[in-house]
Amino acid sequence: MKRGVSSKFLLEQTLLSNERTLLAYIRTAMASLIFGFALLQFGSSVPNVISLGYSAIAVGIIFLLIGLTHYHYNRLKITQTFR
Repeated sequence: MKRGVSSKFLLEQTLLSNERTLLAYIRTAMASLIFGFALLQFGSSVPNVISLGYSAIAVGIIFLLIGLTHYHYNRLKITQTFR
């Protein structure tokens, strides 16, 4: 790809878009983690609520891992494309 002013802006725009996607994954993971901890804190007398709380925490961790993997994979692909 020809390196010009427009390709530098396109690279930066694409990298920033990738970072916004990572932040969306982090936001979703944090919401799930907070919900899970709240269920564990306030629903300690009901066994079904406890299992739901642990499940929400697990989903939050999975979202975080998927988001980080997605971010690093796409960043590698983006930088290889714009070389």
